[in-house]
Amino acid sequence: MTIQKLVRISYSYLLFVLLLLLLGLPYSSSAYLCGTPYLSNPQRVADATNAPQQLFPPGNQTAPALPAAPALPIGTERTFFAPDFRSMQQYTVSTVLRGVGSFCYVFVEESEWNTRVTAGTVQAMIRAFDTATPANPQQGIYSTLTKLFGAPPDIDGNGRVILLLLNIQDARGADRYTAGFFNPADQHRGLLRNPGFRGFPIRSNEAEMLYIDTQPLNPNSERAHNVVAHEFQHLLNWHQDTREVTWVDEGCAVYASFLCGYSVAEHVAAFEKMPSISLVTWPEGGADSLPHYGASFLWMLYLHEQYGGIGTLIEIVQNRGTSLTGISDALASRGITQTISDIFIEWKLANYLSEYRAIRLSITPRRWHDSYPSGTQQGQLSNFSAEYIGFRGAEGLTLGFSSSSPASSAVHAIEFHNTGTVDIKEIKLSAGNTGSVVLADTAREVLLVPSLQMESINVQAHNSTYQYSATRGAHITFITAAIPNPVHPRYWDIIAESAEPLVGLTPTVTLMLSDSKTERPYREAQAMYLITQNLQDNRLYRFSFLLEPEIAPKSVIYEVSLDSRPVGTGSLTDF
Repeated sequence: MTIQKLVRISYSYLLFVLLLLLLGLPYSSSAYLCGTPYLSNPQRVADATNAPQQLFPPGNQTAPALPAAPALPIGTERTFFAPDFRSMQQYTVSTVLRGVGSFCYVFVEESEWNTRVTAGTVQAMIRAFDTATPANPQQGIYSTLTKLFGAPPDIDGNGRVILLLLNIQDARGADRYTAGFFNPADQHRGLLRNPGFRGFPIRSNEAEMLYIDTQPLNPNSERAHNVVAHEFQHLLNWHQDTREVTWVDEGCAVYASFLCGYSVAEHVAAFEKMPSISLVTWPEGGADSLPHYGASFLWMLYLHEQYGGIGTLIEIVQNRGTSLTGISDALASRGITQTISDIFIEWKLANYLSEYRAIRLSITPRRWHDSYPSGTQQGQLSNFSAEYIGFRGAEGLTLGFSSSSPASSAVHAIEFHNTGTVDIKEIKLSAGNTGSVVLADTAREVLLVPSLQMESINVQAHNSTYQYSATRGAHITFITAAIPNPVHPRYWDIIAESAEPLVGLTPTVTLMLSDSKTERPYREAQAMYLITQNLQDNRLYRFSFLLEPEIAPKSVIYEVSLDSRPVGTGSLTDF
């Protein structure tokens, strides 16, 4: 069984994949952190329906529009305003124009010239932006991305994007540094106030510009060109929708780097190690954001490969809806009727099975079990997240599961058989939030994959707890008894106590009528009810029924079963 769908692959995408294969692009170290989210409105949240507020309220454009700028000669000096990420205030940077391309100006901080940045650095940067990328030696970053996602804005009227090479003032360490950013403030005029700058007044550079680090980022490296592609996509996204949420914006930016042929390996590797993060959130402060880059990129890549190709990604960028609403609208506009929740369920399974054409994934499960019974285990899920729990030697196991949020929870078991085949089983949850599955006798290894996907007004505001257990059914024993109800003598109770807690498993009772010669059915198998309120010790079950006056108690035989295996039997008169 597979969850992959056959889709029509566009000719351009085939060429792109072939180029990747022919070029043999290495998965070299390429992880970096983008500063753009830190310059965005902190009220940007991943709401499914409520759009975040605009970065700057109307009326902040305090300066008149400037006339179109003349072409600048190399050697032009200019002072820019730049954010200091340590204080979130601005400082000034003295720069000189060191290179002019067809689509860019390259300004360099004076203190970095002929130390970290040379004439060769500038020419290589212009070549990457204007002329050639790893994916296409005949097309630069600018043409690759604008042909797909539209032209950038042109607030300064010079028809070029400024690439500012500077030593970004960053509070992070060398292993987690801000390698670049796009500042939306530069798309406004005059003196502004931005909550992202802690309310301090800031000045706009009134230009289409990208800030590229020179320390510790090596500006002479392909990684620096990767950063340019990433930050340029932020500018294009902003031009299409100034209110887009961070996880969508960053996912598209990493995807843009991928389209240009730059490595996204470390972002993907970070997600492989932390696959249980929420797709629709973005960490704040000093939290590790690398896995979130990987998650949002993989989501975009999955939509590309399974739901309409590059056209779907173009529609997501251009759609004015935000977060899941924008993605849902983009899919609907292309005739795709699956819900976001259903696609997310497919995606969580595809990640473990590495069902991508362009990359290989190797997800690390949260934990592995090797001995059984496992006991009652607990976990917690954020909205639009999944966990991966492994079981070795899983032949014939019974997996039980219960969730605190059944309406939007989904749980699957991926069986890897000793025959080499793979099966996916959905564990259906009952009205009581529980479910179970008996694994095949050939299932050598199994992954339990619970997930939560609640599409609501604020998708971030939800989480759920869950429990699971793994047992071999034959090992679970019961003590059973039948007792008359002390208040209503015609009512009887069948009581069953399991030797260990049950998660997702419910014993059933079947009643038979017996005489000296035959047995015949009296009541079909019916579920027992949990008596114990402590979910950590859910062992005591009860079934109550009314015995008709014409039926003698001594003629009634009960049988308690678990997963169709008898675990206890007796007569009403055995007490």
